[in-house]
Amino acid sequence: MTFKSIFVYPKLPDNLQRLYELASNVWSSWNHDAIELFYRIDSRIYRETNHNPLELLHSLSKEKLSDLSRDKGFLSELEKVWGRFQNYLQYPGTFKDEYASECNFGENEVIAYFSMEFGLHESIQIYAGGLGILAGDFLKGASDLGMPVVGIGLLYKFGYFTQHIDMNGYQRETFKRFENHLIPVKELRDSQGNWAHVKVRIADEEVKVKLWKIDVGKTQLILLDTGIEDNRPGLRDITNELYVGDREKRLQQELVLGIGGIKALELLGIKAKIYHFNEGHSAFAVIERLRDLMINKKLSFPEAKAVIRNSTVFTTHTPVIAGNENFDTNLVKKYLQPEVKAIGLTFDEVAHPGYV
Repeated sequence: MTFKSIFVYPKLPDNLQRLYELASNVWSSWNHDAIELFYRIDSRIYRETNHNPLELLHSLSKEKLSDLSRDKGFLSELEKVWGRFQNYLQYPGTFKDEYASECNFGENEVIAYFSMEFGLHESIQIYAGGLGILAGDFLKGASDLGMPVVGIGLLYKFGYFTQHIDMNGYQRETFKRFENHLIPVKELRDSQGNWAHVKVRIADEEVKVKLWKIDVGKTQLILLDTGIEDNRPGLRDITNELYVGDREKRLQQELVLGIGGIKALELLGIKAKIYHFNEGHSAFAVIERLRDLMINKKLSFPEAKAVIRNSTVFTTHTPVIAGNENFDTNLVKKYLQPEVKAIGLTFDEVAHPGYV
């Protein structure tokens, strides 16, 4: 017998529907007027749900929702916050006025910003610390400025562990599974209405990678997820935990982020002018770009290498060996050799310092 969990979304009164739309955009977590609006609904529940607007709305009784729908003072405040939200979405920002001509972005061209973690809000557990907070603030800042940025990351089932000290003074870690319906993440669909996905080769197997989206103000964050029934358990768990301790599983995560991220952009029709790697976790994106430029665009290897070097940005906030990823060469070869062979290169050529 197979059991499945089914979540039924609460039905809001018509004049409260805008509350759900506000809660479905991370803007509501950094705009003070929106925060005050959700505090006004029920300050105790809002605090208990870690200031998560969606979970707050899901926790309200029918009686409470009915009372809110008749509260003229609350409805007036909701209208004001909604107006500010719409003005924010419609404001083009200062980037186009001051810098667009210098950067020479086309109509639909963007900066593709890759990161292993994004610290958007305490309830969206896809971050661990400083690197994620930096990445999250980058997306929020890009939204404020109107910069054409699209984030690329992974959607984890458990995220990063929570630390606590037990009664004997020892540090313990717990993993809490969080439900997608309680964070502002949406399934992406293809033209036929099916959930959008790409395929990434993991050694001699293919893994299906489901695509999700979080709206961060005017900026989009695309998240990749292997935790679907179409994949066998050993591939399904690739996106279980952020910074998983298993080195081989960590390498698999980076293959999904780098190679899968490039394929996701292509599937969604997003044209990246600049590829920004926040730390080296997404470095395998270079291999997928080589494949596209050499196989699909018919460029020679020197030409493809020149294009990649001139359109890739790498930033690090921990420029020491101990703070960066390193993998055994044979482990990398196991996964990367089929990819480089497909574009007419050898692993030794790609692994040689300075070659790519």
